Amino acid sequence: MARRRKGIVGIEAAIVMIAFVIVAAALAFVALNMGMSATQKTKEAIGASMGEAGSSLMVDGDVVAWYDGTNITNVVVPIRISSGKYPVDLSPNKTTVSLQVGGTFYANIYSTIDPTPKAPPVDIGNLLSTVFNGTTDASAVIVFLDGDGDNVLEFSEKALVLVQLNPAANSYDTVKIEIKPPEGSPLVVERVIPPSLPETAGPVTLG
Repeated sequence: MARRRKGIVGIEAAIVMIAFVIVAAALAFVALNMGMSATQKTKEAIGASMGEAGSSLMVDGDVVAWYDGTNITNVVVPIRISSGKYPVDLSPNKTTVSLQVGGTFYANIYSTIDPTPKAPPVDIGNLLSTVFNGTTDASAVIVFLDGDGDNVLEFSEKALVLVQLNPAANSYDTVKIEIKPPEGSPLVVERVIPPSLPETAGPVTLG
């Protein structure tokens, strides 16, 4: 009777041990899958970050404001592709331009692109007058200074982001423009209107 009881106890112990081994194996499998999934997601996130960092814009020269004799009505931002970066599609349905003048913010004022290269020298006053034609609504238009006639800004090409301010800006006001391409870091341009403005209408260099 004692031997039979010991045999039963031994079988029960073996069953319990097998159950523990199965549970441990299942947990190890789940942990391994979670680890592989986390690693894959990390790789995807790093890859996406590297891809975004590979296509960005930079300011190419001085940002210029236009003074109409009373207020700053426009800001012009010259842009190009940063060294070693990828071309950027500047089409209005791919790129956004946000604007903040003082406490007024617009999420996207970008409306039109003109990829036809402009023959130098470019008269900023005439260009702004032609593009905006007396309108006062906040708006942004991108024109190419050189290029091959499409909406993609490539490494050797330059463009101007023409911005119509509403409200107009005055001395000490802060103007912030953010150009966000479909991929890559946005180009943020923030300038303070200088305290001393000219007596007559004309361009004002903001640096």
